[in-house]
This record gives sequence, C-alpha cells and structure tokens, in this order.
Amino acid sequence: MKRLILLSIVAMLLYIGCDRAKTVLFRSYITIYYYSKNIQLKITDDGNIAIYKKYTSEDVNIKTASYSFKSKGEEKKKYDELCKIHNDMSYNQKRSYIVAPLWGRCSAIDFREIDVISDKDFDSEHPAGTSLKDIVRFVSISPKKFIDSGYKETFNWRRNKPKIFKKESMISSMFHEETENYFPINGLLKDIGKNEMQMLPEDTHGILFFDKEPTAEKEHTLTVTIDIGERKKLVRTITKVFK
Repeated sequence: MKRLILLSIVAMLLYIGCDRAKTVLFRSYITIYYYSKNIQLKITDDGNIAIYKKYTSEDVNIKTASYSFKSKGEEKKKYDELCKIHNDMSYNQKRSYIVAPLWGRCSAIDFREIDVISDKDFDSEHPAGTSLKDIVRFVSISPKKFIDSGYKETFNWRRNKPKIFKKESMISSMFHEETENYFPINGLLKDIGKNEMQMLPEDTHGILFFDKEPTAEKEHTLTVTIDIGERKKLVRTITKVFK
C-alpha cells in the first residue's frame, strides 16, 4: 500500500511539473547574462587563485544586473546586444523549462587580458614588479566553441578532461547543465586573451595556476589586473604562500 501511495505521489508531481512546463523557441543558447564588477580573488583549498563574483558587498555603488531572454526594455536590448557580440543568434531550438532554464548561464563580463605581478622576486627571470604571464595560466570553461560551431561541436569530458582540471576541486562548481556544450580554457596568460575568455561561468569565472614555484621567498603579495574592455581594468591584490 505504501508503495502504491508513493507511486501515486510521484505521478502527481510529474503531472504537475509537466503541466507547468513552458516550451519556448530560443533564438540564442545563452539564456541569461549576469553582470557584476564585484569580482574578487581568493585562495582555494588546493592553493590556487580563484577569480569569482562576490555576492555581498558593502559598496552599494557596484552595479549588478541580469539580462535574459525574458527581460524587457533596456535590459532586453542589452541581452540582444550580448547575444550578437557572441555570435549567438541562430540557436533556434524549442526547449521546455518549468521555472527558468538551467542551461546557458554565464557572466556578461568578458576578460580581454590578465596580468599578475609580485611584490617580491619570484625567481631570477622574474624580479619584483615584472609580469608573471609566462608562468601563470588561466583555467575555466566556456560554450564559445559550441556556439561558434553552429551549436554542433561538443566536448567529451570523460575521455578528454585536461589533467589540470583534476588538480582543483573548485572547478566542479563552474559546471551546471549540459557540460558537453562547454569547452576547457587552459592557457598561459601570455597566450590567451579576449578570443578565449568569453562567456565565462557566472560565479567562479576562472582559476589561476602557477606553473613554477618561487625560488626564494615563499610568501608573495600578488597584484592581478583584469582588463574587461571599454578601457576598464579591475585591480585586485592577494597574498599567496607557496609551499
């Protein structure tokens, strides 16, 4: 009897869920862009540096916004503009959702360039105050290649997951729905820029890894400068103790 009641409840919930589901023709794969310049740094449990969006701030002047396919007025214009910028205009798929789509969510802020310097000599090739772009890499994910391929090319994470992704447990928080539509970003800061760092995850935008350890001092105060375009740069500092 209990089993029958349980099955009846499950069936009812499925019926309610289906009854409330909405089917919409989505022109773009990205369904919502999140905008916030409250981007901060933190040392992860694995000792790397996370670039992430902080949800709370004492600075009320920091603008936050979201632009989605359901937006109206100026917000909808901004959403359409972002879709056009990212060549995401011909998805044309009918898809169903209940409350809100769980796929296609990303940051509205693309990174153009990232630089890192230390207040101390890192090694003989990197004295204090010089760029560390040739030994620091940016790791993240993005649906850019999926979108650029006409929504056809996907990535097999089970077979091809880069080894570096296994060295940081926080990376798992970047993924939501449809992981196969997201491709890895993994490159030294000197080699990547605006073409690679687009449509980043909305919460943890990416992780900075060091390919080398310092040869002398182990504690370094690092200055990270993130170029977000329109002549705007975010400058953040963080102290990292190398083991």
